[in-house]
Amino acid sequence: MQKPDGLRWITDKTPHEFLIPEETVGPFLSVTFDDIESFNDALSDEIDSDFASSICCCDLCFDKFQSYWPDVAFRNMDFQTQSMDVFYAVDNTRLPGIWSPAEISTLRHFVRCPRCNDFAVGYIWIYEHLFSDIETIEQEIDELLTIGNDTPFLLLEHPFAQRVLATIRSAVESASTLAPGVSMFRARLASSIISSGQDPNSIAAYAPPPSRLVGEGRFNHAGTPMFYLASTREVAGAEIGTPESPCYIAELVTSCPLVFLDLVDIEEDTPSFEVMAPLAESALLAAPLSDEGWLKRQYVFSRFVADCARAAGFEAIRYRSTKRTCGNNLVLLAPPLRIEEIVTLKSVEQSVGLPADRRL
Repeated sequence: MQKPDGLRWITDKTPHEFLIPEETVGPFLSVTFDDIESFNDALSDEIDSDFASSICCCDLCFDKFQSYWPDVAFRNMDFQTQSMDVFYAVDNTRLPGIWSPAEISTLRHFVRCPRCNDFAVGYIWIYEHLFSDIETIEQEIDELLTIGNDTPFLLLEHPFAQRVLATIRSAVESASTLAPGVSMFRARLASSIISSGQDPNSIAAYAPPPSRLVGEGRFNHAGTPMFYLASTREVAGAEIGTPESPCYIAELVTSCPLVFLDLVDIEEDTPSFEVMAPLAESALLAAPLSDEGWLKRQYVFSRFVADCARAAGFEAIRYRSTKRTCGNNLVLLAPPLRIEEIVTLKSVEQSVGLPADRRL
């Protein structure tokens, strides 16, 4: 690696084609756009060498990244731990040994973020998706969210939605099966059980609600009961959505095998990875509940996925919790009227609703 040739001078007045950092204390060297691009190329090589990744966003565009990839920002440890101050990132590469101190002092103000193409200020995040063609995927997310908001019954006209349907149909041939004897958890507010006149120690208290009480959910349509279960007591207590409210958490044990669409452990070497991996991490599936409206528009595409899975022959979907970073949920797409046909009640614990994990 070699620095660009040519002298640099600290001057009181610089030609219009030269740049110096604005609104910061100097003195600085004047630099050109060519200087800045050469420096950013070298920094990119250094970051890729150290992290096998690149800058994915900065303080200026973090919210945009998070809006597309809420699951990455919420639970991916590489994304969370590989954020750092811009100056720190530059100072801890080999670049200060190649450029002079005055050059580094200037050029570290011109680290360019590849997402927003602006000069990064504050923090940068170093991360790279395992799947490819990110710009196209983000454009498709925008298009699908717009269709879901304006004309949701036309989702299947979009090419990505068609790929999702085809992928789910083909995936059922090699689908995972949840074995009998697995403990899952379901929470209900104590006030709801009492007002319904139910016994909290009866399995019937943890069955899906009747159709007339079912609103739009992440995977179910209004009036269509599904059976939502959590992988741990803590996840169940957070999924209830009312921290500190008294509740009961039932441990339910599966009594029959369940073929499920896995949106948690998606193998990189499978044909479905390039479709299902971005889907699972994106706003199409992993957006947290942001309003209490009737339609819940952030759930439109996830309900489409449930329709695809049910039509393909899947009995359930396993997906990541949007409330807890370490936890998953399972939704049974067409539970029987007698819930004891698929689960048995092992225990009931009095508890309180738990807060969701903090988002960045």
